Amino acid sequence: MPMLVHANITALLDAITASDEEGTIRETLTLLGAEKVPPARIAARVGIPAAWGDGDGHALSVLSVAGRVAEWMRAIPIGPEPQAELRRQLAPALPLVQGFLAVADRVRRGLPEPHPELPQPIPPADVKHEQGPLGALRAALAASDLDMARRILMGYYATGTDYRGLLTLLYAALVHRYPEGGHPLTYVVSGSRVLDMADWGDRVPAFIYWVTPLMLTDTSDTPVAERARAYAHQPEHDLGWLRVRLAIPKEDAAGPAFQRALLAGDTHAACDAVLQALRGGATPMGVAAGMNLAAAELVNGMAPGDRSGLLRSGHVLLFTHAVHTATKHTQDPLIWPLLYTAAAALNAARATAAPAALDPVGEASSSMPVGGLMPAAMLRTLEQRVVEGDTTGALTAARRYLQMGHPPRALAGMIGSAAAARDARPGDDSALHILPMVAAAAEEYLSLPPALQTGGQNALLVAAVRLASELSAPHTLADRIRDAINARL
Repeated sequence: MPMLVHANITALLDAITASDEEGTIRETLTLLGAEKVPPARIAARVGIPAAWGDGDGHALSVLSVAGRVAEWMRAIPIGPEPQAELRRQLAPALPLVQGFLAVADRVRRGLPEPHPELPQPIPPADVKHEQGPLGALRAALAASDLDMARRILMGYYATGTDYRGLLTLLYAALVHRYPEGGHPLTYVVSGSRVLDMADWGDRVPAFIYWVTPLMLTDTSDTPVAERARAYAHQPEHDLGWLRVRLAIPKEDAAGPAFQRALLAGDTHAACDAVLQALRGGATPMGVAAGMNLAAAELVNGMAPGDRSGLLRSGHVLLFTHAVHTATKHTQDPLIWPLLYTAAAALNAARATAAPAALDPVGEASSSMPVGGLMPAAMLRTLEQRVVEGDTTGALTAARRYLQMGHPPRALAGMIGSAAAARDARPGDDSALHILPMVAAAAEEYLSLPPALQTGGQNALLVAAVRLASELSAPHTLADRIRDAINARL
């Protein structure tokens, strides 16, 4: 039976708006099972009304990664048990339902029509600012002028500008914006993920409505932002020359020496390391990928059980992941100073880390692999260890799995599944961070350039496991989802 893209999700939306957990679980399982709707499509259909519902960015960030984690879970191999294929078909309900109930109050506000009105757009050609639309948007953000920010962004939409142009404008406006946690940039990326799943089009106004107040947060920038700005504004640090570079990329210039340099000296030295890596042949994407390995080392440097430390370092990882995503979305030089801001953020965060708490590539014993030889059994063992908070056991299972030559995408899916077992409850900000942080580490792990990979066992794998394992939260909702899946088998 072919997968349906345009399914009727009215019953699901009704259950979500009523905060009906059992109904939400039931309708999600029906869409995944009998109707075979791709998980990302379901997430998108819920995410757009959630964006119209406005509010804090953490909840929609959970939903923005739920579809991605659900798709990774589809790569998990089936076991020999009866109905194993149906179980795999239904398993993505775990991250999806967590995301749906996290945004339930937003969907309740944003579903009814008509939607809130956005201000009259200003076409880019009509913007009266010496630095054009970008300068005008930066001025609007600095003045906390929500109406003007929305008018400028709606001008791009109204004139038919490709959505990549809109994202470039947003990223460029935030190149030196870094309040504690770096949320403005990470929220732009979260919102763009929802729109990616929804195929943009006429959903762009919902994105603009949702993201602009989150960019205008009155939280002050940390000193990181000013240090990065001061470095970037020196003529010798301009990165425009990258636009015309014709040499073959050498991403190994963003390897271990670069990553150590980011954390070893002061902010100026960290930014110098970025410039040297770029001059050495690395692309902006490669430099950002190397930064994520350095961010993972910060996560892994936290003492076992240090929840607050993991959350602090996890925020840095979310920011460097957002920077890497931005470099994938656009090759416009206007956004490349984000690399300096990320370097400064990493450097500032190093003071809170300690020597590595866990060996990321430690030797595994030569005895029988944990969970047996079957990949499905090995991954179930991994999931169990993560849910139990046994980081060492989970890493042992992960390494065994990779040593057997099994695909990393399924490994990321199982780590994401285990993270989705932590209930993402509205109002519990720390719980709302777990799935996005794990998804960021897992995505960076899967997308590392070959020159930066170390046999599949690197700091990002350890960070993903640690964040999923040690950031504990209740799992009552997850238990109900699993019981409902079992009842359908």
